[in-house]
Amino acid sequence: MPSRLPILALAPALLVVGVLLMSTTDAWTASHLIFLCGAVTMLPAGVLLHDLVRDGPAWLPWSGRALMFAGALALAGQFLIDLVVMRLAGGDRTLTGPMFDTIQESTPLALIVYQVGPALLYTGLAVFGISFIRRTGQWFLPGWLLVAGSLTVGAARITDIRAVEVIGLALVLAALVLTVALARSPAKGVPIA
Repeated sequence: MPSRLPILALAPALLVVGVLLMSTTDAWTASHLIFLCGAVTMLPAGVLLHDLVRDGPAWLPWSGRALMFAGALALAGQFLIDLVVMRLAGGDRTLTGPMFDTIQESTPLALIVYQVGPALLYTGLAVFGISFIRRTGQWFLPGWLLVAGSLTVGAARITDIRAVEVIGLALVLAALVLTVALARSPAKGVPIA
């Protein structure tokens, strides 16, 4: 497992880059492709986080993993839809507006892919953060960073403030980089799956 641990840091790093590029008009497609890769990379990251949290109630890591999977798939679906709409519009942004409006009129699709679905990813990360906090010791800081980052991203998505989303994703990235470092140091008594 140690050779797979960088996936934990790669997933939020891709999401950060995707958000930063979204504000650049010439990088719309690249930002969406990078964000899509970040969302898909959250799937193996969820498996790795689950493997790292072995103690405590079994339902906690399984809940985190299920929520992360559902949220990552919803987020990936969001960016796939965006890319397909842009492709169908031939890259003409004046045509994409009405197409996105039509998609958003479907309440179930809007809820699953654009609103509630992606929030599940960050809820799952927060659940893993709580699992780390329960372990205390050296896992305490990454646990709180995961919870704080997840809540910050949630607030940013509600308020639609990209700078706050970048801060939240940076906190998640810091938490997962620290998790990789802790999981690679068996001399400190950290279990490696």
